[in-house]
Amino acid sequence: WSISRNETTNRLVPDPVAFPDGMKDVVNYVHSKGLKFGIYTDRGPLTCQRRPGSEFHEEIDAKTFADWGVDYLKEDSCYATQDHDLAFAQYAAMRDALNKTGRPIYFSLCGWNAWYAPHGSRLGNSWRINGDVNTWASAYSAIRVNEALYNYSSPGSWNDPDMLVGSSSQAAAFMKPHQSRTQFSLWSVMAAPLLIGSNILNITSFDLETYTNTEVIAIDQDKLGIQGRVVASTCDPFTEADLKTAMEYPEAITIPSCHQIWAKKLYDGTIASVFVNYDILPTNITCDETCFSTMGLTGKVKVRDLWTHQNLGIFSSFTSQVDGDGASMTFLISSA
Repeated sequence: WSISRNETTNRLVPDPVAFPDGMKDVVNYVHSKGLKFGIYTDRGPLTCQRRPGSEFHEEIDAKTFADWGVDYLKEDSCYATQDHDLAFAQYAAMRDALNKTGRPIYFSLCGWNAWYAPHGSRLGNSWRINGDVNTWASAYSAIRVNEALYNYSSPGSWNDPDMLVGSSSQAAAFMKPHQSRTQFSLWSVMAAPLLIGSNILNITSFDLETYTNTEVIAIDQDKLGIQGRVVASTCDPFTEADLKTAMEYPEAITIPSCHQIWAKKLYDGTIASVFVNYDILPTNITCDETCFSTMGLTGKVKVRDLWTHQNLGIFSSFTSQVDGDGASMTFLISSA
Protein backbone atom coordinates (compact mmCIF):
# COMPACT_ATOMS: atom_id res chain seq x y z
CA TRP A 1 0.00 0.00 0.00
CA SER A 2 2.99 2.34 0.51
CA ILE A 3 5.44 3.40 -2.19
CA SER A 4 8.08 5.44 -0.38
CA ARG A 5 8.89 7.64 2.62
CA ASN A 6 8.47 11.38 2.74
CA GLU A 7 11.96 12.88 2.54
CA THR A 8 11.13 15.53 5.14
CA THR A 9 9.03 13.65 7.71
CA ASN A 10 10.19 10.07 7.01
CA ARG A 11 6.54 8.99 7.15
CA LEU A 12 5.27 6.25 4.86
CA VAL A 13 3.59 7.54 1.68
CA PRO A 14 0.49 5.61 0.48
CA ASP A 15 0.33 4.65 -3.19
CA PRO A 16 -1.47 7.64 -4.80
CA VAL A 17 -3.00 5.47 -7.52
CA ALA A 18 -4.53 2.96 -5.13
CA PHE A 19 -5.34 5.53 -2.43
CA PRO A 20 -5.75 8.93 -4.12
CA ASP A 21 -7.39 10.49 -1.04
CA GLY A 22 -4.77 9.15 1.34
CA MET A 23 -5.02 6.45 3.98
CA LYS A 24 -6.78 8.52 6.65
CA ASP A 25 -9.88 8.83 4.45
CA VAL A 26 -9.88 5.07 3.86
CA VAL A 27 -9.67 4.40 7.60
CA ASN A 28 -12.50 6.85 8.29
CA TYR A 29 -14.68 5.16 5.66
CA VAL A 30 -14.05 1.70 7.13
CA HIS A 31 -14.84 2.99 10.62
CA SER A 32 -18.07 4.57 9.33
CA LYS A 33 -19.24 1.06 8.40
CA GLY A 34 -18.74 -0.14 11.97
CA LEU A 35 -15.59 -2.06 11.07
CA LYS A 36 -12.02 -2.07 12.34
CA PHE A 37 -9.10 -1.19 10.06
CA GLY A 38 -5.92 -3.22 9.72
CA ILE A 39 -2.67 -2.36 7.95
CA TYR A 40 0.54 -4.17 7.01
CA THR A 41 4.26 -3.58 7.38
CA ASP A 42 7.46 -5.59 7.77
CA ARG A 43 10.17 -5.69 10.45
CA GLY A 44 12.80 -5.66 7.69
CA PRO A 45 13.76 -2.83 5.32
CA LEU A 46 11.27 -4.06 2.71
CA THR A 47 7.90 -5.81 2.72
CA CYS A 48 7.32 -9.06 0.86
CA GLN A 49 6.26 -6.96 -2.15
CA ARG A 50 9.48 -4.91 -1.85
CA ARG A 51 7.72 -1.82 -0.54
CA PRO A 52 9.12 0.16 2.42
CA GLY A 53 9.44 -1.82 5.66
CA SER A 54 9.61 -0.53 9.23
CA GLU A 55 13.15 -1.47 10.25
CA PHE A 56 14.65 1.48 12.18
CA HIS A 57 11.40 3.42 11.60
CA GLU A 58 9.22 1.76 14.22
CA GLU A 59 8.43 4.92 16.18
CA ILE A 60 7.44 7.13 13.24
CA ASP A 61 5.46 4.30 11.62
CA ALA A 62 3.58 3.51 14.84
CA LYS A 63 2.76 7.20 15.25
CA THR A 64 1.58 7.37 11.63
CA PHE A 65 -0.67 4.32 12.08
CA ALA A 66 -2.09 5.74 15.31
CA ASP A 67 -2.70 9.14 13.70
CA TRP A 68 -4.65 7.45 10.93
CA GLY A 69 -6.77 5.49 13.45
CA VAL A 70 -5.44 2.03 12.62
CA ASP A 71 -6.81 -0.77 14.84
CA TYR A 72 -4.70 -3.75 13.73
CA LEU A 73 -1.10 -4.06 12.56
CA LYS A 74 0.44 -7.09 10.90
CA GLU A 75 4.24 -6.99 10.79
CA ASP A 76 5.79 -9.49 8.39
CA SER A 77 9.33 -10.90 8.25
CA CYS A 78 10.41 -10.70 4.61
CA TYR A 79 13.94 -9.38 3.99
CA ALA A 80 14.54 -9.58 7.74
CA THR A 81 17.00 -11.51 9.86
CA GLN A 82 15.99 -14.95 11.07
CA ASP A 83 18.27 -14.69 14.11
CA HIS A 84 15.90 -15.34 16.99
CA ASP A 85 17.14 -12.69 19.40
CA LEU A 86 17.35 -10.00 16.72
CA ALA A 87 13.86 -10.86 15.48
CA PHE A 88 12.50 -10.61 19.03
CA ALA A 89 14.25 -7.25 19.43
CA GLN A 90 12.72 -5.91 16.21
CA TYR A 91 9.23 -6.97 17.25
CA ALA A 92 9.81 -5.52 20.72
CA ALA A 93 10.76 -2.20 19.12
CA MET A 94 7.44 -2.03 17.28
CA ARG A 95 5.57 -3.22 20.39
CA ASP A 96 7.06 -0.38 22.41
CA ALA A 97 6.41 2.15 19.66
CA LEU A 98 2.77 1.12 19.40
CA ASN A 99 2.30 1.28 23.16
CA LYS A 100 3.90 4.72 23.22
CA THR A 101 1.17 6.10 20.94
CA GLY A 102 -1.51 5.43 23.54
CA ARG A 103 -3.84 3.98 20.90
CA PRO A 104 -4.94 0.36 21.38
CA ILE A 105 -3.66 -1.40 18.25
CA TYR A 106 -3.77 -5.18 17.96
CA PHE A 107 -0.22 -6.30 17.09
CA SER A 108 0.07 -9.37 14.86
CA LEU A 109 3.57 -10.85 14.49
CA CYS A 110 4.20 -12.74 11.26
CA GLY A 111 7.41 -14.73 11.51
CA TRP A 112 6.11 -18.08 10.16
CA ASN A 113 7.81 -20.19 12.84
CA ALA A 114 6.82 -22.12 15.95
CA TRP A 115 9.83 -20.72 17.85
CA TYR A 116 7.90 -17.47 18.32
CA ALA A 117 5.30 -19.19 20.52
CA PRO A 118 7.25 -19.28 23.82
CA HIS A 119 8.03 -15.56 23.48
CA GLY A 120 4.96 -14.28 21.65
CA SER A 121 2.93 -13.10 24.62
CA ARG A 122 5.57 -10.54 25.63
CA LEU A 123 5.85 -9.20 22.07
CA GLY A 124 2.34 -8.95 20.65
CA ASN A 125 -1.23 -10.19 20.57
CA SER A 126 -0.71 -13.05 18.12
CA TRP A 127 2.15 -14.67 16.25
CA ARG A 128 2.27 -16.84 13.15
CA ILE A 129 3.52 -20.31 14.01
CA ASN A 130 3.82 -21.77 10.50
CA GLY A 131 4.15 -20.99 6.81
CA ASP A 132 1.31 -19.79 4.59
CA VAL A 133 -1.88 -21.86 4.43
CA ASN A 134 -3.10 -22.13 0.83
CA THR A 135 -4.28 -25.75 0.57
CA TRP A 136 -5.61 -28.53 2.78
CA ALA A 137 -2.09 -30.01 3.03
CA SER A 138 -0.69 -26.74 4.41
CA ALA A 139 -3.70 -26.43 6.74
CA TYR A 140 -2.94 -29.93 8.05
CA SER A 141 0.66 -28.82 8.62
CA ALA A 142 -0.52 -25.82 10.62
CA ILE A 143 -2.88 -27.98 12.69
CA ARG A 144 -0.16 -30.43 13.66
CA VAL A 145 2.33 -27.65 14.45
CA ASN A 146 -0.18 -25.86 16.66
CA GLU A 147 -1.09 -29.11 18.41
CA ALA A 148 2.02 -28.80 20.59
CA LEU A 149 1.69 -25.07 21.34
CA TYR A 150 -1.55 -24.82 23.34
CA ASN A 151 0.21 -23.84 26.57
CA TYR A 152 1.44 -20.60 25.00
CA SER A 153 -2.02 -19.25 24.20
CA SER A 154 -3.95 -17.13 26.70
CA PRO A 155 -6.32 -14.12 26.77
CA GLY A 156 -4.77 -11.30 24.74
CA SER A 157 -2.08 -13.49 23.17
CA TRP A 158 -2.72 -16.28 20.70
CA ASN A 159 -1.02 -18.70 18.33
CA ASP A 160 -1.86 -17.76 14.74
CA PRO A 161 -1.96 -20.68 12.26
CA ASP A 162 -2.63 -18.24 9.34
CA MET A 163 -5.71 -17.05 7.48
CA LEU A 164 -8.90 -18.90 6.61
CA VAL A 165 -9.02 -20.33 3.09
CA GLY A 166 -12.50 -20.54 1.61
CA SER A 167 -13.87 -22.81 -1.10
CA SER A 168 -14.45 -20.27 -3.89
CA SER A 169 -12.55 -21.10 -7.07
CA GLN A 170 -12.58 -17.35 -7.78
CA ALA A 171 -10.02 -16.87 -5.01
CA ALA A 172 -6.27 -17.24 -5.44
CA ALA A 173 -6.26 -20.11 -2.92
CA PHE A 174 -9.12 -22.42 -2.05
CA MET A 175 -10.00 -25.79 -0.53
CA LYS A 176 -12.89 -28.18 -0.88
CA PRO A 177 -15.94 -26.86 0.99
CA HIS A 178 -15.83 -29.44 3.77
CA GLN A 179 -12.12 -28.78 4.32
CA SER A 180 -12.65 -25.02 4.62
CA ARG A 181 -15.35 -25.68 7.21
CA THR A 182 -13.03 -27.98 9.13
CA GLN A 183 -10.40 -25.25 9.12
CA PHE A 184 -12.91 -22.73 10.53
CA SER A 185 -14.05 -25.18 13.22
CA LEU A 186 -10.53 -26.13 14.27
CA TRP A 187 -9.31 -22.53 14.23
CA SER A 188 -12.20 -21.69 16.57
CA VAL A 189 -11.29 -24.50 18.97
CA MET A 190 -7.66 -23.31 18.75
CA ALA A 191 -8.77 -19.79 19.81
CA ALA A 192 -6.98 -18.60 16.67
CA PRO A 193 -7.57 -15.29 14.88
CA LEU A 194 -10.39 -15.72 12.35
CA LEU A 195 -9.12 -13.78 9.34
CA ILE A 196 -10.79 -14.51 6.01
CA GLY A 197 -8.14 -14.88 3.32
CA SER A 198 -10.57 -15.42 0.47
CA ASN A 199 -12.24 -13.31 -2.21
CA ILE A 200 -15.02 -11.55 -0.32
CA LEU A 201 -16.59 -10.25 -3.53
CA ASN A 202 -17.06 -13.82 -4.80
CA ILE A 203 -17.70 -15.63 -1.53
CA THR A 204 -19.86 -18.74 -1.91
CA SER A 205 -23.10 -19.24 -0.02
CA PHE A 206 -21.45 -22.24 1.70
CA ASP A 207 -18.55 -20.13 2.93
CA LEU A 208 -20.89 -17.35 4.01
CA GLU A 209 -22.80 -19.88 6.09
CA THR A 210 -19.49 -21.13 7.53
CA TYR A 211 -18.14 -17.72 8.47
CA THR A 212 -21.41 -16.52 10.02
CA ASN A 213 -22.10 -19.50 12.28
CA THR A 214 -22.50 -17.66 15.57
CA GLU A 215 -22.29 -20.84 17.68
CA VAL A 216 -18.85 -21.67 16.28
CA ILE A 217 -17.66 -18.05 16.41
CA ALA A 218 -18.65 -18.02 20.10
CA ILE A 219 -16.22 -20.90 20.68
CA ASP A 220 -13.38 -18.89 19.22
CA GLN A 221 -14.35 -15.75 21.14
CA ASP A 222 -15.04 -17.45 24.48
CA LYS A 223 -13.80 -15.22 27.28
CA LEU A 224 -11.81 -17.97 28.99
CA GLY A 225 -9.52 -17.44 26.03
CA ILE A 226 -7.60 -20.72 26.07
CA GLN A 227 -6.55 -22.87 23.12
CA GLY A 228 -8.02 -26.32 22.68
CA ARG A 229 -5.88 -29.43 22.56
CA VAL A 230 -5.97 -32.98 21.23
CA VAL A 231 -7.65 -35.38 23.66
CA ALA A 232 -7.71 -38.48 21.43
CA SER A 233 -5.77 -39.33 18.29
CA THR A 234 -4.87 -42.24 16.02
CA CYS A 235 -2.22 -40.10 14.27
CA ASP A 236 1.49 -40.73 14.73
CA PRO A 237 3.34 -38.06 16.73
CA PHE A 238 4.50 -35.07 14.74
CA THR A 239 8.29 -35.50 14.61
CA GLU A 240 11.10 -32.95 14.31
CA ALA A 241 11.43 -33.97 10.64
CA ASP A 242 7.70 -33.37 10.15
CA LEU A 243 8.04 -29.96 11.83
CA LYS A 244 10.93 -29.02 9.56
CA THR A 245 8.88 -29.96 6.48
CA ALA A 246 5.86 -28.08 7.82
CA MET A 247 7.98 -24.94 8.31
CA GLU A 248 9.83 -25.06 4.99
CA TYR A 249 7.54 -26.94 2.59
CA PRO A 250 4.05 -27.18 4.13
CA GLU A 251 2.50 -28.31 0.85
CA ALA A 252 4.83 -31.33 0.82
CA ILE A 253 3.39 -32.85 3.99
CA THR A 254 1.84 -36.29 3.53
CA ILE A 255 -1.57 -36.39 5.19
CA PRO A 256 -1.90 -39.73 7.01
CA SER A 257 -4.93 -41.99 7.37
CA CYS A 258 -5.86 -41.08 10.91
CA HIS A 259 -8.23 -38.95 12.97
CA GLN A 260 -8.20 -36.68 16.01
CA ILE A 261 -10.54 -35.29 18.64
CA TRP A 262 -9.82 -31.71 19.72
CA ALA A 263 -11.43 -30.16 22.79
CA LYS A 264 -11.57 -26.66 24.24
CA LYS A 265 -12.87 -25.80 27.71
CA LEU A 266 -15.23 -22.82 27.69
CA TYR A 267 -15.95 -20.23 30.36
CA ASP A 268 -19.23 -21.86 31.42
CA GLY A 269 -17.61 -25.28 31.89
CA THR A 270 -18.87 -26.78 28.65
CA ILE A 271 -16.51 -28.29 26.09
CA ALA A 272 -16.27 -27.45 22.40
CA SER A 273 -14.98 -30.39 20.40
CA VAL A 274 -14.02 -31.11 16.79
CA PHE A 275 -13.85 -34.67 15.45
CA VAL A 276 -11.61 -34.43 12.36
CA ASN A 277 -10.94 -37.22 9.87
CA TYR A 278 -7.72 -36.98 7.83
CA ASP A 279 -8.33 -40.34 6.13
CA ILE A 280 -9.67 -40.35 2.57
CA LEU A 281 -12.47 -42.72 3.62
CA PRO A 282 -15.32 -42.05 6.08
CA THR A 283 -14.72 -43.38 9.58
CA ASN A 284 -16.49 -43.71 12.91
CA ILE A 285 -14.85 -41.56 15.57
CA THR A 286 -15.66 -42.34 19.21
CA CYS A 287 -15.23 -40.36 22.38
CA ASP A 288 -15.59 -42.83 25.25
CA GLU A 289 -15.48 -42.34 29.03
CA THR A 290 -11.68 -41.95 28.97
CA CYS A 291 -11.95 -39.36 26.23
CA PHE A 292 -14.62 -37.41 28.13
CA SER A 293 -12.53 -37.65 31.30
CA THR A 294 -9.56 -36.13 29.45
CA MET A 295 -11.86 -33.24 28.53
CA GLY A 296 -12.68 -32.82 32.22
CA LEU A 297 -16.15 -34.40 32.13
CA THR A 298 -17.44 -37.33 34.20
CA GLY A 299 -20.59 -39.40 33.89
CA LYS A 300 -23.05 -38.98 31.06
CA VAL A 301 -22.87 -35.99 28.74
CA LYS A 302 -25.15 -33.95 26.51
CA VAL A 303 -24.04 -33.39 22.92
CA ARG A 304 -25.10 -30.62 20.54
CA ASP A 305 -24.14 -30.46 16.84
CA LEU A 306 -23.00 -26.90 16.11
CA TRP A 307 -23.47 -27.16 12.33
CA THR A 308 -26.95 -28.69 12.26
CA HIS A 309 -27.82 -26.74 15.45
CA GLN A 310 -29.46 -29.83 16.94
CA ASN A 311 -29.25 -31.43 20.38
CA LEU A 312 -28.28 -35.05 19.80
CA GLY A 313 -29.04 -36.55 23.19
CA ILE A 314 -27.34 -37.92 26.31
CA PHE A 315 -24.43 -40.36 26.06
CA SER A 316 -21.87 -42.23 28.14
CA SER A 317 -19.89 -42.90 24.96
CA PHE A 318 -20.46 -40.98 21.74
CA THR A 319 -19.71 -42.09 18.17
CA SER A 320 -20.01 -39.97 15.04
CA GLN A 321 -19.48 -41.06 11.45
CA VAL A 322 -17.24 -38.47 9.83
CA ASP A 323 -16.69 -38.22 6.08
CA GLY A 324 -13.14 -38.44 4.76
CA ASP A 325 -10.61 -36.14 3.15
CA GLY A 326 -10.50 -33.58 5.95
CA ALA A 327 -14.14 -33.57 6.95
CA SER A 328 -15.15 -32.94 10.55
CA MET A 329 -18.00 -32.63 13.04
CA THR A 330 -18.18 -29.92 15.69
CA PHE A 331 -19.97 -30.42 18.99
CA LEU A 332 -20.76 -28.66 22.25
CA ILE A 333 -20.48 -31.19 25.09
CA SER A 334 -21.60 -30.71 28.70
CA SER A 335 -22.38 -32.78 31.77
CA ALA A 336 -25.89 -34.29 31.60
